[in-house]
Amino acid sequence: MKIKSLIAGLLLSAVAANASITMSGAALLNGNMSGFSTGVFVSSNTTTFDTSVVDNLVADITLTAGNTIGDYTILGIGAVNAAGPNTVVMAGVTYNLGGNVATGNEIGVLVFDNSTATTIGSDAYQVYTNGWLTPADGANASLTGAGPFTGAAALSSSVVPEPSSYALLGGLFALTCVMLRRRA
Repeated sequence: MKIKSLIAGLLLSAVAANASITMSGAALLNGNMSGFSTGVFVSSNTTTFDTSVVDNLVADITLTAGNTIGDYTILGIGAVNAAGPNTVVMAGVTYNLGGNVATGNEIGVLVFDNSTATTIGSDAYQVYTNGWLTPADGANASLTGAGPFTGAAALSSSVVPEPSSYALLGGLFALTCVMLRRRA
């Protein structure tokens, strides 16, 4: 009988350890996001969210759950809907604790203008934080609280093109200079 209880306890603890977390509700509501198409939920790999770490994002970062952006782990992409004069970012993201994602880590939202599956060079994005924290494993998190966050973005920036893009632009500029010089 003790063996059966022990096995049942181990199975239940394994199931509880891998329980997923679902974020629900409207996270953001803001007129400044009008036209933005993608809301990416990220968890800080530490307990605090430092916007300077997600400043100067480079092109070609894959925006899928589990990937990292600097000191942040992507939890998932939320739905972005137009709501009258405002844009709403809905959570609708399910993830598991593990790796760099731990209970108590602060969550933020990166809202991209054009990037969807990967970041695109020169794409505008904004970063929002509202003190959202990763809950305990298996607990569901509603980001609405007293309603969606309507404050200003903690950071507004644009994606930096890849270094190879700068080399290409420099080469085109040099070629143009040579062609203009030969014409003269």
